[in-house]
Amino acid sequence: MPGSEVARIIRFGVFEVELHSRELHRNGLKVKLQEQPFQILALLLEHPGEVVTREELRRRLWPADTFVDFEHSLNTAIKRLRETLGDSADTSVFIETLPRRGYRFLMPVRRNGEPSIASQPAPLRLPGPMPGWSMRFLLLLAALGALVVTTHLGQRLWSGYSARPTTASLSPMKVVPFTTFPGAEVRPHFSPDGKQIAFVSEPENARTADLYVKLIGGENPLKLVQGVGIESVTAWSPDGRYVAFGRCGGGCGIYMVPALGGAERKLADEGGCGGVGLSWSPDGKFLTFARKLSDDPWSIFLFGLETHKYKRLTVPPPHTIGDHIPAFSPDGRRLAFRRVSSPGVTDIYVVPAEGGEPHRVTFDRTFVGGLAWTADSKSIVFSSSRLGTTGLWRVAASGGAVEAIAVAGPRADHPAVSPQGNRLAYTEGSLHGEIWRMELNKLGKPRSPAPFSSSWGEYGPQFSPDGKKIVFYSSRSGAYFEIWTVDSDGSNPVQLTSAGVLSGTPRWSPDRRFIVFDSRRGDHSQIFVMDADGSPVRQMTYSDFENSVPNWSRDGKWIYFGSNRSGSWQLWKVPSSGGDPIRVTRNRGFFAVESPNGSLIYYAKEDPDGIWQIPASGGEEKQVLNVPLASWGDWAVLDHGIYFIKSEGPNAHATVRFYSFATRKVSTVATVDKAIPPEMPDFDVSPDGKSILYGQVEKSVDIMLVENFH
Repeated sequence: MPGSEVARIIRFGVFEVELHSRELHRNGLKVKLQEQPFQILALLLEHPGEVVTREELRRRLWPADTFVDFEHSLNTAIKRLRETLGDSADTSVFIETLPRRGYRFLMPVRRNGEPSIASQPAPLRLPGPMPGWSMRFLLLLAALGALVVTTHLGQRLWSGYSARPTTASLSPMKVVPFTTFPGAEVRPHFSPDGKQIAFVSEPENARTADLYVKLIGGENPLKLVQGVGIESVTAWSPDGRYVAFGRCGGGCGIYMVPALGGAERKLADEGGCGGVGLSWSPDGKFLTFARKLSDDPWSIFLFGLETHKYKRLTVPPPHTIGDHIPAFSPDGRRLAFRRVSSPGVTDIYVVPAEGGEPHRVTFDRTFVGGLAWTADSKSIVFSSSRLGTTGLWRVAASGGAVEAIAVAGPRADHPAVSPQGNRLAYTEGSLHGEIWRMELNKLGKPRSPAPFSSSWGEYGPQFSPDGKKIVFYSSRSGAYFEIWTVDSDGSNPVQLTSAGVLSGTPRWSPDRRFIVFDSRRGDHSQIFVMDADGSPVRQMTYSDFENSVPNWSRDGKWIYFGSNRSGSWQLWKVPSSGGDPIRVTRNRGFFAVESPNGSLIYYAKEDPDGIWQIPASGGEEKQVLNVPLASWGDWAVLDHGIYFIKSEGPNAHATVRFYSFATRKVSTVATVDKAIPPEMPDFDVSPDGKSILYGQVEKSVDIMLVENFH
């Protein structure tokens, strides 16, 4: 293999390697990587796009007189390197395995800050087919699509991977802002003539969102409907006369309204919110959206506008979240949709419009936000975090190579393509959670709250038992949520995991030595435990079911978690030393907290309709609080009572409240200024009862328009 001069600093994607100091950084933050995996990475980066043989790796890692189980040691080191990069042998993005030969680095690299690509990587491609609960996670998926990532790195990544260069015969694509209002504009959808876009807008300080249409090139949008909710979905009728939309909150369902304004009419009692999607058939006879039947996963249904009857099109595997955001192809023959095994574990499928077996199109097993067909019904444009940053991609409806859309930046989501095919709209920005801290005086009254975290999308904070540390999950290292800790004043952030998948709900053990969390390293969420410094990591559950939101017993001997392994969400527990899970509840349960003395188990169910309790030794359940919580995780148990966030409805501010064990009365502590991140465990109280951590939504999203799209 020809030699080459090794650059001191090498960059690829969102990573930067400092060879002299042997350090790896992701988006400027140091990532832990052991010596042997680092040496492998360094050798691969010396020869990007070329095959590095296993023998060459052996000579680099182990001198000739060293006795070692070479095969096992090399395989282990490669596995650790892939875990750190968020890569997979099945869906290789960074490191390709050539069986019995060696490995090849696929990503473009830049040396010492050079702007040009220093290598010609192998073509981006997908592997062959791989073998094959509830609304509360749909909004989490939507939040994932709005992660904030470093813009200049993302733009270089898109340009490096674009496989569709502009030719001389095509006019250059031009990106212009379509909306620039303070707040968030989401869910763009083109009119049939391609001259208008319907969208949902929520002002910066508002509590709800409205439906608008706006002429391309025009100034003032037309408000069609007020108070639909930020998670409403939209679709335009093929004749251009009506806009269908979903309503979140009161009167939830599917509606339609004249595109020029007028009275709304209800079409269906369910659907229309979150990630269920909405699409109108080209012949105007059907709407399609996701629907959930009892404990079954979400499935794609056709809804006849004349008959008001449903026809089920998909039957996803059991114990998955299911199928969402269906979209009719322009020729009306097929529907594309995303299939979600677990939050952040998603791929795109296509099914015939008359029904049949779905065809799998992508094999990334990563987050997919929105999707749309191209005008010729041959390709699908979608948003995804498939390379560690969120952006727009294109894939043939029959499957095959995935191409980056170079004009879209790394915060792009929810694409829409005009029926004429010459325009692309997408959202650019972030709708993310921030952690805030509120101090209480001796009387339990609040002082002025202040933001505690960065602006990268952060959730699930918990104080350590001694109050000196806080653990949480954050996307500040890229598009994936990882586990972090900081000192109680917010200083000294440390990244503990680099799994490259959605990891969340971290909780301290009572002795502060360990952290339990859930992570999606396979098709389903599983429970893991790691030392408080981040290693080693032990897997606690193994099953083809969802196992999520863990918490410790007060003596540290048990780990509670929610699982759908019995067909519905119930509380389970597993010995912290390892063993078989034991079922705790019979009438549903999801997130558990033991009483300070360990005699009671308090828990919330999948729908946050209050807090329940059962004896830790077993017995009948009893409802303690019959109030609508802002989320299943927005509460904390102390010696003298329970602090919680009460949902006050879609148009009102949520409130922090306290339930006293002594008086059995509820008192209001404070009012939350902004919206609470939905369906997130965003609440904790310090062990001394003096500080409260909670989440608020920060929003800055605009719709971008691409002219001359091709």
